Amino acid sequence: MNMKKLSAAVVVMLGLGVSAAQADDGSLNFTGEVSASSCSVAATSTVVPVNFDSYAASSLNTMAAGGTSASLQKPFSITLSACPEGLSVAKIKLDGKTSGITPNVFVGNSTARYVGIVISDAATNTVITPKEFGGAQEIVPGATNTLNYLVGLTKTTTESAAVAGTIDVPVTFTMSYE
Repeated sequence: MNMKKLSAAVVVMLGLGVSAAQADDGSLNFTGEVSASSCSVAATSTVVPVNFDSYAASSLNTMAAGGTSASLQKPFSITLSACPEGLSVAKIKLDGKTSGITPNVFVGNSTARYVGIVISDAATNTVITPKEFGGAQEIVPGATNTLNYLVGLTKTTTESAAVAGTIDVPVTFTMSYE
């Protein structure tokens, strides 16, 4: 009986020994940089209201989903100041509720159906992908830097016509600097 227990213990120990023999060691090396400071977002840019005029729902129906036109866009700016030496580029990350059909379109709490907004860099008119840093713009250390963007009305789908209602699309932003 003791021999069976001893044999079982030896088998278990051998099994553990085999597992330990198959282990590999490695190391993780995390690097980065902690900067002394970053730019300051001007108080006038922490909440930026953009009010759209009244647009006929039919004016959106000629647009492709996610597309917009100059007549459906409004400009807005974010002002940065006190950017330290060593920083030359600012990028923006936009966050908010997006369309499940057209992922570059923010939809929010609007009562207008199949309607959303796209945000783009004003200089290039390139749409900024939600939830990713993009829209890189050059900044000058020590100066007041005005970053210009466009917000445009769009449709969220090509399958349905836009339906009249209110537009209420909250979007938050985070700035990153290089």
